[in-house]
Amino acid sequence: MGFYYLIDKTEESIRPRYMETIEESLNDTTHVLSAIVEEKIKSNPKERFHFKALLEQIFRKPFQNVRNRTFEAKIYSLLKTNADIQMYITDANGIVIFDSEKFREGLDYSKYNDVYLTLKGKYGVRSSKMIETEKEGALFIASPIRYENEIIGVLTVIKPKIGLIPFIEEAKNKFWRISLLVASSIAIVFSLLAYISFRPILRLSKYVNALRTNDKKPFPKLGIKELNDLGKEVDQLVIELEGKKYVESYVQTLTHEIKSPLSSILASVELIHSHPTEIDRLTKTIDAEAKRIQNLIDQLLELSSLEGKNSIQLEDTIHLVPLLEEVITRFEIELERKALIVKRIFPNHSFQIRGNQNYMRMAIENIIRNSIEFANPNDTITVRIEFDESSQTNLVISDQGQSIPDYAFPKLTEKFFSLPRPIGNRKSSGLGLSIVKEILDLHRAALKIRNLNPKGVEVKIEFRNN
Repeated sequence: MGFYYLIDKTEESIRPRYMETIEESLNDTTHVLSAIVEEKIKSNPKERFHFKALLEQIFRKPFQNVRNRTFEAKIYSLLKTNADIQMYITDANGIVIFDSEKFREGLDYSKYNDVYLTLKGKYGVRSSKMIETEKEGALFIASPIRYENEIIGVLTVIKPKIGLIPFIEEAKNKFWRISLLVASSIAIVFSLLAYISFRPILRLSKYVNALRTNDKKPFPKLGIKELNDLGKEVDQLVIELEGKKYVESYVQTLTHEIKSPLSSILASVELIHSHPTEIDRLTKTIDAEAKRIQNLIDQLLELSSLEGKNSIQLEDTIHLVPLLEEVITRFEIELERKALIVKRIFPNHSFQIRGNQNYMRMAIENIIRNSIEFANPNDTITVRIEFDESSQTNLVISDQGQSIPDYAFPKLTEKFFSLPRPIGNRKSSGLGLSIVKEILDLHRAALKIRNLNPKGVEVKIEFRNN
């Protein structure tokens, strides 16, 4: 509405501006014609007493000639074929003594503004009808004719407005076309800006809706700072809410996992009181179950610590071969108990990576522990460092134990998922590979697990930060 008001007022000003332009041109024309008359009188002062005859001599034939002349003047988009300018001249009393159209001669125009004001030494102009039936009227612009600083007459040039109307209408039409084009452009640009502005809101709305339906989606790029800040606050709120659920899940799982060994401990304590002779066996049971609880708690605390980190400082220079030897040495008793052989395939040169040595040791320990637990007695566990085609270094740990069922592969790194061990069908806490996955993610390394043929499992760590 504001834009329409602006263009409507501008359109209303087109006609006055055109009239002002024509008036300025006509003013120049009247002064040129007045100067011609004055020069004729100056060159022959006696002509002053024959003023009417002089005017007839100067202007009659030229006006007759221009009336009979036809031409084609392409003025912008309009074609002009004849001249419509008129002129009359009065004496010092305002009586018309020359008229290009002849019908005004002898009339008293001393009361009309163009003549009246000019005779008083002012700017003479008026806008009125030339005849009663005329619709638009005309512009009358006058200038004085002087002789020896005395006004002896008034020369008025007349421009019918009817000749200006086509130009004014064409200008208005062009103005409206341009205005509509500008308005359309503004509407399109506004729509695009609105779309660009509201699209981030739509993205944020979809993201929040996805959170509500537990559909995992990454936080969208919003572009607008304020919305981005709002989105980050929403994201942080979700993280905090998920953290609350995470703690609840941990508490429930911890309660469930501790319930079994705790029941076993309580039962053993009761049996000690009722069967004192079984103290040694029951004490070992209590010790084993207590260690199981301790291990579960340690792993839960470690995993929760790792999951709370987005990144870690990779400041240690890890010599991989010595680290592997250290970890293998820690499992010597378990290896001897199951008569397992560890085959080492290491490169001749020393290999180093950047990382956190404690975390990397923990990850390798969990992998080797799994290999030991799933291996059969007298099997061989192979630990090797290899290089692929892109010179990327991989640590591969493989065993000859039982293969992993197909259904279990997607769940291997999930918390609390565990497969039964081949001896006794006992399950672990299901946190080992979850911890490995978190550590390798922090080291920008990849974990790959596959079955070997005919049996066994291979676990590969691809170090991508070398």
